[in-house]
Amino acid sequence: MRQATVLAMMAAVGISLPALPGLARQADNEVTGNWAGAAGDGFWFRAQLETESDLAALKIWNGMGAVPDGNDAPDLDVADFAVAAFATSQRLEVVETPDGSTLQVITEFADEEGEGREVVEIRFIDFQYTIVGYALQASFQGFDGPAEETQCVVDTLAGRVVENGRMRNLPPLNPEALNASGWGEAAAFERGWCSRSGEGD
Repeated sequence: MRQATVLAMMAAVGISLPALPGLARQADNEVTGNWAGAAGDGFWFRAQLETESDLAALKIWNGMGAVPDGNDAPDLDVADFAVAAFATSQRLEVVETPDGSTLQVITEFADEEGEGREVVEIRFIDFQYTIVGYALQASFQGFDGPAEETQCVVDTLAGRVVENGRMRNLPPLNPEALNASGWGEAAAFERGWCSRSGEGD
């Protein structure tokens, strides 16, 4: 499936798109912002993505009145948030929308078997770092045939998944199930949101 189609699917289920015009963003391995967005009347935050061996650790600090300096222990520290092995680019982006700021953890990867892009989205909702979106686009080279394309886009707040063009509903998710502290590099597959084969349920 073409990239434009994947982006349309992401927009359909509410995943924030950093390339859309009119949305403020910043990208790096360390970003800062305010969870309320441009209004600036929410908690300020600092987020860092650090590579540790084959994994990437996500750390977030929250503060009132100003961006925290990051010298104290982080409020969120997940050592295995994303895979760093085979990553060609791995970064954080802050996207400001009318609903506030969304923190994106973006991994672009490639090896001899394929390439792809993964985006995990976090918002600060009811004093919790909440996973609000997940998107994966990948192309894997088959041994005896053409490359296999797979896409999976998840909107946890709407409770919807679009996998390879097929939409389905997620089971009811309580807030704790979306707590970013429980996220890991394989969480989308372990929770049944996306299938490794790309076939869905």
